[in-house]
Amino acid sequence: MAVNFKDLNGGAKKNSVDYMKLTDGMNKFRILPNTITPSYTYWIKGANGKDMPFECLAFQPETETFDRGASDPVRDAGVKDAKGDDIKCQWSYRCQVINGATQEVQVLQLKKGMLTDIISVAGQLEMDPTDLEKGSWISVKRVKTGPLAYNVKYEVQQLMFKEAPVSDELREKVAAAKPMSELFERETYDAQAERLRKHLNGDEASEDTGGETDNEAINELS
Repeated sequence: MAVNFKDLNGGAKKNSVDYMKLTDGMNKFRILPNTITPSYTYWIKGANGKDMPFECLAFQPETETFDRGASDPVRDAGVKDAKGDDIKCQWSYRCQVINGATQEVQVLQLKKGMLTDIISVAGQLEMDPTDLEKGSWISVKRVKTGPLAYNVKYEVQQLMFKEAPVSDELREKVAAAKPMSELFERETYDAQAERLRKHLNGDEASEDTGGETDNEAINELS
């Protein structure tokens, strides 16, 4: 397909994603409706020593189930973990939020225990926290519990769940946000298999993962 000259970029465009990172102390955000995206991810160390995420294509996000008969490039390649066992994928849900500190729409890599607590509190209050009119801002306190990077817990502040409409200004930002399916296009089997081959063989430098890749983030997902 031909492209108009004024629309040319001159090379492949990078799909840059703006992430909200939960920091020590209190964090406040509003989850956008219809953006929570179920996913399981393999974190695989490449020839360059860096970890790169590979979505588990056997996991079906629509039903939150694994299709054991589905094709999975990582499993088919026989990738092993540091112990020599077949590598396992990890829980890796994400969503779009309004960052309470910046008032901007960003992507949040969810933590499993945190999401479970949010679902529990919302159920007790019979509330859909993602509703822009009757939902709630969510306050989460990040607390260090030890010296290691992944020694951290997230405390959902239940008493701070209160019905609050989103302002017109923020609604405009929500309306302008790209859908999750556009930000994170699901790879085909062949595309992921080729990217995995290059990553493992060091045929080219690993691409930017677009998210949190430190040990803390990796360990917290499961």
